[in-house]
Amino acid sequence: MTSFYLAAAALVVVALALLLRPWWPVSRRAAGADSLPVLNAAIHRDRLSELERDRSNGTLSAADLSEAREELQAQLLEDTAATEVVAAAGASRGSGIALAIVLPLLAAGLYALLGSPAAVLPGEAQMQRATADMEQLVAKLANKLEQNPDNPEGWAMLARSYKSIGRWDDAERAFARIGPTLNSSAELLAELAEMLVQKNNGFSERARELTQQALRLEPNNMLALFLGGGEAFDGGRYGEAAARWEQLLPKLEPGSEDARMVEASIARARERSGGAQARTAKVDVVAGGVMPQDEVHKAVAKPAAGAAQGKEQASMAATAVSGRVELSPALKDKANPDDVVFIFARAVDGPRMPLAAQRARVADLPLDFMLDDGQALMPEATLSSAKQVRVEVRVSKSGKATPGKGDLTGKSAAVKPGARGLKISIDQIEP
Repeated sequence: MTSFYLAAAALVVVALALLLRPWWPVSRRAAGADSLPVLNAAIHRDRLSELERDRSNGTLSAADLSEAREELQAQLLEDTAATEVVAAAGASRGSGIALAIVLPLLAAGLYALLGSPAAVLPGEAQMQRATADMEQLVAKLANKLEQNPDNPEGWAMLARSYKSIGRWDDAERAFARIGPTLNSSAELLAELAEMLVQKNNGFSERARELTQQALRLEPNNMLALFLGGGEAFDGGRYGEAAARWEQLLPKLEPGSEDARMVEASIARARERSGGAQARTAKVDVVAGGVMPQDEVHKAVAKPAAGAAQGKEQASMAATAVSGRVELSPALKDKANPDDVVFIFARAVDGPRMPLAAQRARVADLPLDFMLDDGQALMPEATLSSAKQVRVEVRVSKSGKATPGKGDLTGKSAAVKPGARGLKISIDQIEP
């Protein structure tokens, strides 16, 4: 922000220097403007006296004296006119001063009116300001709907608005007030399911039911397909998850960020669903009918699965984030032993949905934790895919992961995936 204002000030100074250039010599000329008439008159009197002496000495004729007098008078008139111009220029010095004052003020006023002063604020301040503006707009919409509640489209808009600012409970209530339209719209059902996934940091039973209901109503709905794949993956039905996302992929712009994300999710689901089948096929060939298939699978497939699992675990460990969580002594009387503790990692620059999460109790504190891709809530959003993450801890009074008044919180600094030895103190109270 400071650098922007310094650059703007420098540009104003350069502009003033160019615009005020005609006034630069004025001050020097104007300084002597008042004494020029007296000086010119004295010079002309001396020259006239000299001519008179030449005429008395006989070195100058009467005709020459008359001609010289006329020339002196003409020169005196020219000098007087020049002096008046200089004086006028000195008077115009006020115009230059006015320009030097008005130009910066005009530039600042136009920027405040037509520019974006908030754009130079730090990122966090911009986010807070945008959130505050959004809160005001949402409050106006909510008041309007309370006065005219028979408006399904308005309640849907309000639900989406609450969802965008993370007010999950308010969003859920707004969805409920949409009325019968909700159960007949696959898009609205999918949006409600998505909101519940974000609220609960995973698929609850209701979110699963809403996703399936949306797919029954509209099998090709893009959001429902995306959630359907995530729900199947979360339930261990990797083949179904891949099939859902493969149905979604042609609807996305090729090469787009969404398409690449879905392609990565499909590959991961196929890897998990197809690994066991590939190993079984290989066993059948090796056995050659000498051993029963189930015996060969026990003898060979199990070690192969163990090796693959070990390789995957080693890969996840390289990007895992680990450390220790402790409850500040000052807040020990604010927590009950059975209060739920949520430990989760979020991308510093990215969606608010956690990349990995772990659950414990206050009685377990202090607790050593480790978060990795195996605890991902959605397969396309993993801890290893983030550039920087922040580990947050919440002691929930309600037992839910969503923020609540009186919850105890703590968080780490921004770290890269693979960071170890983090020390997180739960030392804040949610207002």
